[in-house]
Amino acid sequence: MITVPTGELTGTIADVLPFVFPDPDLPNLNCVRLEWDGHMLHALSTDRYRIAWSAWHPDDDPDIETQDDLFTNWGGADDPWTATITLDDAKELVKVFKLPTKEQRVPLTVDFTNGQVTVRRDRDTGYTALRLDIPDQLAEFPDVRKLLTDSDRVEPIAGLAFNAKYLADFGKVRPRAPMQLSFTGATKLTHVAIGKRFTGAIMPVNEGQEAA
Repeated sequence: MITVPTGELTGTIADVLPFVFPDPDLPNLNCVRLEWDGHMLHALSTDRYRIAWSAWHPDDDPDIETQDDLFTNWGGADDPWTATITLDDAKELVKVFKLPTKEQRVPLTVDFTNGQVTVRRDRDTGYTALRLDIPDQLAEFPDVRKLLTDSDRVEPIAGLAFNAKYLADFGKVRPRAPMQLSFTGATKLTHVAIGKRFTGAIMPVNEGQEAA
């Protein structure tokens, strides 16, 4: 079990929601991958044209001035785990636990056991736990980290065209820093970084296609 500030869990997942493939007929992309690597919590998604990767570390400074209580230890001693939840479940989690800005540091616990993710308040606030089953087919989520690292060599580019709607979705990510674009080739992923905890990518429009 790990302990995460409410705003960080809902925010990390919400960062990647715009980049989930919207059609449930392709279940291994109609989902959000959650990963705890022993130190950081990661959320990842892709719709075949874009990649989104948002993360949280227990030592991250909060966005707002607040004081944690004496008994909350962020993070946890969990061994690394991976859980992939459906898009509908990810939206439900954000909706159920989202809090006003001044309450963003209220603790949540996240537990992954026996193919089920359980999220609950770390104190008695009247909320019931949200339990999310992990469908077997979601295990086929692609290795988007490898796609990013395989195309991380910056190349000079005279100009590129992008689907404007697809590019605009990066504006929905929490604005923790200016958006930075890194071009890796005329037909390769363009990397998008927003602060130190969000990395994404978008494919340019192929020559001959019309940029929306």
